[in-house]
Amino acid sequence: MGLGELHSQDIVHLDIKPGNILKGKNNNYKLGDLGMARFLAKITEDINIPEGDCRYLAKELLSRDMLSFLPDLKKSDIFSLGITAYELITLSALEKNGPAWRALRDGSFAYPPEVEVVYSAEILGSIRRMLSENTDDRPSAAELLDSVFVSAEQRRIHELEVENARLNDVQQQLLDLLQQAGVNPYQWL
Repeated sequence: MGLGELHSQDIVHLDIKPGNILKGKNNNYKLGDLGMARFLAKITEDINIPEGDCRYLAKELLSRDMLSFLPDLKKSDIFSLGITAYELITLSALEKNGPAWRALRDGSFAYPPEVEVVYSAEILGSIRRMLSENTDDRPSAAELLDSVFVSAEQRRIHELEVENARLNDVQQQLLDLLQQAGVNPYQWL
């Protein structure tokens, strides 16, 4: 939620990693250490993009061509969140370079078998999308909140609300048909 709030205000964090996710009261988690956070408008003026921990940086932030184009920095934050999630579910320390590091950035990584047993295909697929090499394929923070980070109860409530709206539409259509046929639909009440 914190990342979604930052992005909604056109602020990018630029240093998302496990050490910057803090556990607060009531077991709420918060995004901390805003020392590298920047307003997008300020970055586009200066093209001054600070670099966080290289283990969590998106490939586009490491490109030598970055001065010729400005990457979607919100999606770079999503990549960092995805790397953080990957590290947390695999319980493995990330390398600063090497084959595993490159595999996470080019999408050729595989989840360990024990991870595929414990986590749902939806969660693993969402993390894989967050780590997509192409920034356009990464979800936004809002999309993640609306899909992955929604409790089962919230999802069920939404499904029931959609179904209720559909049934109300059907009911209204039936009432309209009865009235067009000259029948008072309320005569039996």
